[in-house]
Amino acid sequence: MIEAREDVLPMHLVDEPPRPSRDTMDPERLGALADDIAANGLLQKCGARGPMPSGRYELIWGHRRLLALRLLRWPELPCMLYPATYDPDVARVAENLQREELNPIEEGQECQRFIDKGMPRAAIARLFRRTPAWVDGRLTLLHFPADVQEAVRQAAISIGVAGVLAQLDHERVRAEFLKEAIRTGAKTQTAETWLYHYRADRERIITNQLTVDHFVAERESWKIMVPCDLCQEDTDYQQTRSLRVCVECLPHIGPALLLYAERHGAKAP
Repeated sequence: MIEAREDVLPMHLVDEPPRPSRDTMDPERLGALADDIAANGLLQKCGARGPMPSGRYELIWGHRRLLALRLLRWPELPCMLYPATYDPDVARVAENLQREELNPIEEGQECQRFIDKGMPRAAIARLFRRTPAWVDGRLTLLHFPADVQEAVRQAAISIGVAGVLAQLDHERVRAEFLKEAIRTGAKTQTAETWLYHYRADRERIITNQLTVDHFVAERESWKIMVPCDLCQEDTDYQQTRSLRVCVECLPHIGPALLLYAERHGAKAP
């Protein structure tokens, strides 16, 4: 087992990680972190490894903290120091699992790094404390179109919706529905309806027999109708809600629904 020791390194000898886990750094959040450190001190040390043959040190985790400390012009970096031979990717994953949650795209990129090293998917899953299917799902995200990846990175759409929209192979159609999904908070089933209609009209769209504007404008008529579990009437899917109850409460569900109907002016079953 590789052991680390607490140390304090000269800031000018510490290099940022060559392949940081995070794609971007939000300047406002970075400034807020610097303000917090200035007021309360550094509550969680960074991780570094070294010294390297050059005499310098490489940051392993705590990239945002390092940048915040540099904004504050700290001359030294309090850290947990590992030997230069320590695998930084393994260390970063362990730290991010505890402290800094990565977005799904960044998780996929981390998984890909281990794939590139020849690590089996099962071993990667154990490292992330996930299942091999989760690893495969995160790797699949890296093959999505750039605009869909960005929406996932920003948590603007769910991974399920992203998986559906990624199948829209017409760039402008995809852009229009991506914008609509973000605006309305569309669910996966809604996106699947869009995909169904796109596939039905794809040949007419790509041969310019049907304009993109006209096709997209028709989406309001693509209602998903499902039977209500109580009254059995066809209902717009967007106007339905799921219900989950424990088996102990199941016998009492009827009276509870009647009370709900009375309070909200809805039709009782």
